[in-house]
Amino acid sequence: MTDQSPTSPVAMSRIQVRLGDLGLAKENLRFHEPADDGVPQLADTLLAAGVVIPPIVRPGRKGEAPFMALDGRRRRFGLILLRERGEIDDDYRIDCLLAETPAQQAAAIVLPNTEHAPVHIADVITAIGKLRKAKMDTQAISTALGYAELEIKRLEALAAVHPTVLKALRQGRLTLKQVRLFARLPDKKQQAEIAQTALDGYFQDYQLRAVVEHDRATVDDDRFTLVGMDRYLAAGGRVASDLFGEFPDFLLDPEVLQGAWRERVQPIVDHLKAEGLAVFVGREAGYSAPDGFFRLPHVWERDLDEGQKAALSDARYQVTQLESALQDLDPSTEEAPAQLAPLVSAFGVAAGAVLTRSKIGAVLLTPSDGHGLAATFFSVPLPIEDLPPEDDAEDDEVSTGGRIGGASNDVEVPRADVEVEGASHVLHETRTDVATRGLIRDLADDPSAALTVLVAQLFKQLALHSSGALDGSASQIAATRYQRGSQAPIAALDGEVRGRLDVRREAYRASGLRPITWIETLPHGEKMALLAELTAVSLNIREARTSLLRHGARAEAAEIAALCGADISAHWTPDEAYLAVHSKAQLLAMLDELEVEDDRAKTLKKDALVTFVAEAAAERQWAPAVLSWDRPAALDEADDEAPADEDAGEAEADSSAEPEAEAEAEPLADAIAA
Repeated sequence: MTDQSPTSPVAMSRIQVRLGDLGLAKENLRFHEPADDGVPQLADTLLAAGVVIPPIVRPGRKGEAPFMALDGRRRRFGLILLRERGEIDDDYRIDCLLAETPAQQAAAIVLPNTEHAPVHIADVITAIGKLRKAKMDTQAISTALGYAELEIKRLEALAAVHPTVLKALRQGRLTLKQVRLFARLPDKKQQAEIAQTALDGYFQDYQLRAVVEHDRATVDDDRFTLVGMDRYLAAGGRVASDLFGEFPDFLLDPEVLQGAWRERVQPIVDHLKAEGLAVFVGREAGYSAPDGFFRLPHVWERDLDEGQKAALSDARYQVTQLESALQDLDPSTEEAPAQLAPLVSAFGVAAGAVLTRSKIGAVLLTPSDGHGLAATFFSVPLPIEDLPPEDDAEDDEVSTGGRIGGASNDVEVPRADVEVEGASHVLHETRTDVATRGLIRDLADDPSAALTVLVAQLFKQLALHSSGALDGSASQIAATRYQRGSQAPIAALDGEVRGRLDVRREAYRASGLRPITWIETLPHGEKMALLAELTAVSLNIREARTSLLRHGARAEAAEIAALCGADISAHWTPDEAYLAVHSKAQLLAMLDELEVEDDRAKTLKKDALVTFVAEAAAERQWAPAVLSWDRPAALDEADDEAPADEDAGEAEADSSAEPEAEAEAEPLADAIAA
């Protein structure tokens, strides 16, 4: 039995044929049809761009021309018309595909009448460029190539790129989308250099995007939120739309945008100055504190006295009320800055509510999403005569482990008695290195001891007042308690866990032991319960923006929820603080989920509706599905409305650069930009 494996089809070879040697084969299905009215237009296209799609020919037989066209009848008519006009002659060369086998010839007769011949998009782009140079208008090119006029305009923009770009496209080293990025670069030399990296095999798409988008302002700019299109155009700004529809509209005059934004925030600047604050204006947040001012310390609410807690709670409530009232505000309206000014002041009050030996003295205004404005506050020490007695107040600037106040260290550290005389630094480091490795080996063989060490390290960092620095610990495991700015825990949720840890902290302090020794005295069940509490309070799956989904953290959260059968409604139902940040439409949608049918709900004002939904949720022990971590990461449309920044007074980043002080009504943006 012979092995009959199928053979691969033989590809048709590409040849050049003289026009004088090209005839029309009788096998062509339209052999007897005369030239149609569109042939003159086709002739003009062929003269300008050449023959883009090669005709398929076979060798001529006795009495025929040397080559006979099986496909390409209209193209041949167009070339013959050009010859009759005297614009080409019989020596005009045509790229053709030669069908030599009967199978190839049969396919050439049938396929061109049922399918479009594949043409590389790079050839189409090149052809459009030639046609445009031949003074053909868009409609004529569209008719000639069979593309919509809009697509012709888009491809025409690509025809102007450097030839190296099209070469890389033809070789499959670039995609059409990437070529469109090249078309947005005005420098042809730069286009060629970047395209060459694609040909050399080390092109990176993100690098090209960074070059294209560098320093480009668009209608998505945070400043544009507060300025608006009408105000920007009235100030002399220009707008350009992206031809390919892939980018938002470009703002061609970013300096006009900055000036308009600076003018918009001036009422807020005046309002804050009237309250006695020094006002700074910057392009972005993250500056270090200006000279004479200080960054605000982090707030640990468990260290606050009752008066500070009450003041902070009242200030936050005022912020929530103002945010709720302004959630439907259009920032581009004329009265928006005047309406936003009290909200910025309220943020300042909340930021300084717990300060005792300093006060809010300065604010930095920067563009931000939402209302188009964010505020970062800085403190200034109180005059000596205004300082409270030392026994009654703690220094705001003194912190332990990053916490506000002068809380005592719960972990006493005995001084070690180490003999180092006569030992060099290298010898001492070598001794401690080898001793560390030996302890690692022994601890790895004792799971019970390892559990004690782990729980003690977490207990020290998450439940006690201690330095928290890893240099002060044998174990290098780091942990952070969850905190959203300076917002208080929710009593029935994380507040319950924090309460348990406070009880354990008091028991630890009463024991007089150090963390590892005290943890070892606990029964195994108590030890495991404490481990669960410490692990739980370190969870953080919060997402600051709808555009910053933490997919990995969400996946782990879903797995954790499945492990412990998580159900938030077993402990908590939506309260008024949670519901207040929702719009009326979202609140009514919650009532639909609750199956509450009461037409009066639609007539209620916002505050009354919030109370109504809270009561309905409590009666049914219901919580929104969006609070369950087993949901997909994609957000519902109703979830896209994020509340304003909850703690404008707490700066997250640091930088060595400083904004310059505002000189009366002079804008600072230019100085900061420089």
